[in-house]
Amino acid sequence: MNHKIINFLKISAQKIIALIQRIILRKTIIIVLSIFIGFVILLFVFRQPIVKAIINHKLNSFNAAYQADLQIGDFSFKGITAAEISNISLKPIKGDTLLKIESLYAKVSFWNLLIFKVNLTDFKLQNARFSIVKTDSLDNYSFLLKRNSVSKDNEGIQNITKESDYASAVQRLLNAVFYKIPSNIEILNFEISSFTDGHLITMKLPELKLIEHQFNSMIEITENNKTSHWSTEGVIKPAENLIKIKVYASDNLKVKLPFTEYKWKGLIAFDTISFSFNGNRSEDGITIINGVASVNGLLINHSRVSVSDVFLNNASIEYQLNVGEDYFELDSNSVAVFNKLILHPYFYYRPNPCRQIALKLHKEKFPAQDLFESLPKGLFINLEGIQTKGELAYNLDFFVDIDNPDSIIFESDLKRYNFSILKNGATNFSKMNEAFLYTAFEKGEAVRSFIVGSENPNFRRLDEISPYLKNAVLTSEDGAFFWHRGFLPESFKESITKNIKTNRFARGGSTISMQLVKNVFLNRNKTIARKLEEALIVWLIENNGLTSKERMFEVYLNIIEWGPMVYGANEASHFYFSKDASKLTLAEALFLTSMIPHPKWFSYSFDGKGNLKPYLADYYSFVSKRMLKKEMITQEDFDKLLPQIDVKGPAKSLIIRTDSIPANIDLLIE
Repeated sequence: MNHKIINFLKISAQKIIALIQRIILRKTIIIVLSIFIGFVILLFVFRQPIVKAIINHKLNSFNAAYQADLQIGDFSFKGITAAEISNISLKPIKGDTLLKIESLYAKVSFWNLLIFKVNLTDFKLQNARFSIVKTDSLDNYSFLLKRNSVSKDNEGIQNITKESDYASAVQRLLNAVFYKIPSNIEILNFEISSFTDGHLITMKLPELKLIEHQFNSMIEITENNKTSHWSTEGVIKPAENLIKIKVYASDNLKVKLPFTEYKWKGLIAFDTISFSFNGNRSEDGITIINGVASVNGLLINHSRVSVSDVFLNNASIEYQLNVGEDYFELDSNSVAVFNKLILHPYFYYRPNPCRQIALKLHKEKFPAQDLFESLPKGLFINLEGIQTKGELAYNLDFFVDIDNPDSIIFESDLKRYNFSILKNGATNFSKMNEAFLYTAFEKGEAVRSFIVGSENPNFRRLDEISPYLKNAVLTSEDGAFFWHRGFLPESFKESITKNIKTNRFARGGSTISMQLVKNVFLNRNKTIARKLEEALIVWLIENNGLTSKERMFEVYLNIIEWGPMVYGANEASHFYFSKDASKLTLAEALFLTSMIPHPKWFSYSFDGKGNLKPYLADYYSFVSKRMLKKEMITQEDFDKLLPQIDVKGPAKSLIIRTDSIPANIDLLIE
């Protein structure tokens, strides 16, 4: 019996204790809630003066840090979680007003605010003007880049960025950007203007509304008193980290990018341009950004791009960008469409701890004509209208560690399958087989024309040119000319390695075929795309046997420049030595070969007495040793060779005294 009573008392005591604990817990919760509610009520009652005090403190800090004048006319709360700011202005202390806003309204999520997170749900901007002014060296915007000191908060952010991996940094950036995008946006009468040294451009956005994640608007652009209208539309879904934007002309004209004609003397216009991206985090810690970028009806006009308008019908890329801990990668799953070509490019860039770049492109067999019809019109003028048959396949594999340039990998191969040219286009690539008119250009201007053939008294057949000169040119410029098909990947690799090591463009890696095509077909084209057009023409000539190697070398020796307005081996022989090209000695041939990279600098090779400068001795030794090794000269020729020549021709009167050696004279012994 006593045992039952004891158990009963124990159970009763436990129930009483549990009851007391529940009562205490409830009272504690009530007290905490009361304090929290009281705190919230207190904040709500005094929020106006508290926020104004914070704003004034921030304004003073900002103005002091940036030597600026940022002012706010009025601040007021609208409801529980909304606020309106009016008459905002920003300008440097000395300068024109950069920003003026009549009214700005913002509303935040109540529930997010309870956990101290500011998440905008509504945003409205009315009558805002952003004005960029620049006159000579004075402007009204660079003050934003000249903060007097860095706050501790910013230092912390910078440290976090340095310590974090790229994947995490990009993911944080995406989250920060999308988290701050309101669900509903309304912008009324927004204007951006740029007044640069008297040139005025104005962009007006009458109205933009983001409703249920979608928006569309009209933009009015005025430049040089000419007004055009753009239409924009898109989708923004912050919860999905998704943005889609499309821009096109609303007046059936092309969209012309402003400022390009004024700043770069060019034109960029298009029918439609669109862009989208969606950023997400994968399970293995890689940030993956997917999206599509496309342009239709692209028109470019600039002298550095092409001598005529460049037109691209359509181009797009459906990309997958992988951002890892220490690298950025364009995945080969990406699909690039370039008119008729469909490609899967791969690109890799690793900034740290060592700088690495990789590029791969593999294209299986495809109709050859698709390549030539996909080239932008106006960019490759010589290739326009060409008709081909058969198939092509292309493979590119490139890798380099910038900190270890000897690690370079470069493989590029355009293969042909039953390929042939059915019809030449704008240019006949077989024209070198017969006598033709050659025109030399300087800075885009024709300076001289002459016949490359027997009608020209200075023309010399290959067998009429000194073997010393032919072999010296081959040894110095392109030792494998008679064996390769226009390109030497190893030479190109060496060129890139040399350029990286010297941190400048020291070598170009051009073969004689490439130099010849540049001079005969592209002499006047100093454009961005010239190198690619040059490569395509070389490939066509070399791989289809359009001109024999012997004839190509013959033309090359008869047209290249060897001095001011001196073209061809025979003219050069008379200009320097008053003799025919067939009678050149080894020393004379080596001197002429040394002039090929910089023909107009011939006088720098001599001292005031007409003797070759000492640095040329290294060049003579280097080239002659290679010629001896290849049995192009005899041991007796090599032993008798001295870096001395006797200038007898018109060049003698042009030799000047100078102690200056051109900065890139090391090109001679490469």
